[in-house]
Amino acid sequence: MRQLFTRQVVTTLVTFAGGAVLARALNPADFGTYAIATFIVNVFMIFGDLGLGAAFIQNSAAPSQKDLQISFTVQFCLITAVVALTWILAPLTIRLYPAIGPNGLWLARAISLLLYVSIFRSISLVQLERDLNYSPIAWAEGVGMCLYQTVAAIGALSGLGIWSFVLATFVAGIVGAGLLYRAAPWRIRLCFDLAEMRRILRYGASFQFNSIVDTISQWVTPAIVGTMIGPNAVGYLGLAVANAKRPLLFAESVMRVSFPHFSRLQEDIKKLHNTITDYLVGFLWIMVMWATFLWTSSSPLVAIVYSPKWLPAVPALVIFAAALPLDMIIWAMAMSYHATNRNWSAIRIYALRTALNVTLALLLVPRIGFVGIPWAYSVANLASAVLFLCGFAPGFFTRMVRSSWWLVPCAVSGYVCGRVSADLLVPSGNASQVLHFLAGAVPFMAAYLLTSVILVPKHYRDRVLASARNVVFSGRQTGRGVNITFGRVVRSYSVVPRPENLECVASKD
Repeated sequence: MRQLFTRQVVTTLVTFAGGAVLARALNPADFGTYAIATFIVNVFMIFGDLGLGAAFIQNSAAPSQKDLQISFTVQFCLITAVVALTWILAPLTIRLYPAIGPNGLWLARAISLLLYVSIFRSISLVQLERDLNYSPIAWAEGVGMCLYQTVAAIGALSGLGIWSFVLATFVAGIVGAGLLYRAAPWRIRLCFDLAEMRRILRYGASFQFNSIVDTISQWVTPAIVGTMIGPNAVGYLGLAVANAKRPLLFAESVMRVSFPHFSRLQEDIKKLHNTITDYLVGFLWIMVMWATFLWTSSSPLVAIVYSPKWLPAVPALVIFAAALPLDMIIWAMAMSYHATNRNWSAIRIYALRTALNVTLALLLVPRIGFVGIPWAYSVANLASAVLFLCGFAPGFFTRMVRSSWWLVPCAVSGYVCGRVSADLLVPSGNASQVLHFLAGAVPFMAAYLLTSVILVPKHYRDRVLASARNVVFSGRQTGRGVNITFGRVVRSYSVVPRPENLECVASKD
């Protein structure tokens, strides 16, 4: 987890800087056009990797070389079909978006060709994640993201416009796939075994249906706002959702490890429930802090980083931020359902979430504009989060409420201190955006942290302090199959770790 988290810290800083450059060099319509072109390709790519990657990770038996080659063959055939459909049918789909012009057609066709890079990356990625060998993944993704932002920013400043995104995706994808293949090589070849294909696809079907339902929910913005309002509104929503969900980038470093972690704990229900609760409480503290911070200081922050032309995105940003803790609950609980092989239960909840999101968006957007998208998203998330918690185990919803109630006064105290301080110290219109931001952000952070220290349950405080000591002071523990020095795994697993070995990784790494 720490390896991925370190990568995420670096890439987030680079992404933040690159995003600021791109936002100033390009217009909201450029971002909206690229999002629409990507959406057109994703319509044909709805089946993703057919759930094969998640199925290989969740299964107790490691995939053979033949399994990997069959997965490669299936994905290669699927992407070839997607590319063909995109090139043939994209002109018809583009007619729904007259505002993006003919440039969007060739943009969609170019994006479809980039899908081939993802096949080579995915096969190596599955092997590394199964072995909990995340160091090569962190390096490959960190280098890839830095390359993407660098190439995109240089391209935008050089006048390439939205084509800078395509060039950046190609360069980052090739380099990242090469680094992953070097760490987890496999024999690249097509393997057509119809009986084995059917067996593997049946196992991955439930994982993929879950992904399909979730993907359809994400299509609301380009499908509804893009056709009803235009690419400018899509661009504003893109910036709003990206910044509202920014802490999820850090959470991803842990959640990617949580899936194999939960999968190995599924036989010990009590320990699994305790682990899930710890994951959720820790992440909810971060998500609530970020959401409340945006409620306090989003307007001056957007003006400083992205320029005042992006201020129309602030209302959507604040509403998306309100849904951020719900996003975290849904993500963690969905991982828990998948790890315990309850995929169809998760699919039913995701299906309800998608139906509610799409229905509310269709009702709200014509009446209140693109702000209807985050409102629909927040309501759908609230219903889904409650269903995930209540359906996981008897009493689990009550358990989470008891474990995380103290976050509410933390958020309230931080918000009140931040807003009151900003209004008193920097009256509206009489100071720069920087002073306005600092006058709200600093008191907010002080109040939130102080209230957290006072109200956090003792066992969580003790656990955080113990983890901090483990990071600061050197230590050495030896267990079966793993050797840890200074909190770092120095020998990777060669087989799937037993639960007792995984506990060592979870506690120290």
